[in-house]
Amino acid sequence: MEKNIFKPYLTLVALLILTSLALAFTVDVELSDQAGVVLELPDKLDDWVGNELRFCHNPGCYETNSTGGQYYIRNLELPDICPDCGEDLYKMSWAEYDALPHDTLFVKSAYTNENGGRVFVSIVLSGAERSSIHRPQRCLVGQGQTISGDHVIEVPLAGRKPVRVMVLETEQLAGTAEKRHKYTSYYAYWFVGQDRETPSHLARMFWLGWDRVFRSVAHKWAYIAVSGIREEGNDEYDAEIADFVEKLYPHLLVENDNLRGTP
Repeated sequence: MEKNIFKPYLTLVALLILTSLALAFTVDVELSDQAGVVLELPDKLDDWVGNELRFCHNPGCYETNSTGGQYYIRNLELPDICPDCGEDLYKMSWAEYDALPHDTLFVKSAYTNENGGRVFVSIVLSGAERSSIHRPQRCLVGQGQTISGDHVIEVPLAGRKPVRVMVLETEQLAGTAEKRHKYTSYYAYWFVGQDRETPSHLARMFWLGWDRVFRSVAHKWAYIAVSGIREEGNDEYDAEIADFVEKLYPHLLVENDNLRGTP
């Protein structure tokens, strides 16, 4: 009976959201070139050392080369030139460049420490089109990974409330048909707008529509991702993610006293 009392209100909220999103893409808006993130990853984070990634778009490199056309700049004599074919290197893979609007921007790096830890970090910044970024789940499944669970953690930060981060538990089978191995990993991310941040794709879409309708502006959105290996049945990786994000966060966010976390 109680559910029936709230049903009209839920319907009204849903209609308001749909109306806002519909208006969001029909009204004239100002396209802002300001972003809530710095599109640069630090070389060091305490005991973590970063090694930024570059990609070759020559089919001869990314289709047949053992590196898959992927290189680390610390290993290159020239950071923007492919050592195998001599062509330019880019900050996104050919598959990403081919699938996304060409004004989408990337930066990726692998961090290692003396204890053998390895963490991958990436930032994807949208261009003029909202299709520049989307739910990371779509890409992960497209890469052959299975998402076995998800949850949100809160990462404490000095001088402000915690940042909420979505953590996906992922699995992938590799090897031959006779001998298959299951690799378990995590993929943690959150979205950042000009003055908003959220771990929720739906919340991001709502605020995207809200800003277009009520503020007549379309901000650049980004998502920051941190990924690594996890041990199946062990949730200690949540603490590892929180520790790493706490160190990384101050280097990435544009100073904004009005930054608002959302559900």
